[in-house]
Amino acid sequence: MNDEDFAIYAAQAPIMQAAWRFAEAFWVEHDMRATWKATHPTLRRCWAQQWLMPLRAMARDDGYDPDEVIDAFAVDVVDHPLWEHFTRTQIRNATLPVDRDTWGTKVNPEYKAPDVMLVLLMPVPASGVLEVGEQYAAVPLLMQYDDEPGWRALNFASEEIPVPGWPPQLGA
Repeated sequence: MNDEDFAIYAAQAPIMQAAWRFAEAFWVEHDMRATWKATHPTLRRCWAQQWLMPLRAMARDDGYDPDEVIDAFAVDVVDHPLWEHFTRTQIRNATLPVDRDTWGTKVNPEYKAPDVMLVLLMPVPASGVLEVGEQYAAVPLLMQYDDEPGWRALNFASEEIPVPGWPPQLGA
């Protein structure tokens, strides 16, 4: 490996490590607390809004203000009565068979914005080598950089930057 290739790889390593932190916490360990710490606050808001959207009337009937619930969910460590309900439904849907032995990340992520990069998580072929011209199934992980915590998942299963709201915009 030449010096230029090494420098590129070294610069991308924190992004790949952060993508794996999210992927392993969510799809392998099914640990929503660890997943949440690896998730950018914008995705936290959108994810929680998407979950709460069809339940807003019921939440209000139970005495919860939907906007206050979302604010409570936007922090690193959530302490809210609805958190367990949220995590149970999300973990039930975390069925991607990710593991480090059979999955990898695309080595050359794409910039989507100055502080946002696209990482592709994909099963590695049995040969261990991606062949030029072949198509491979991949799960996009959009990663965003923050000064304090570093790289975190901004979106998954979509290449779009999410936008909070009622309804949130998470992309396809």
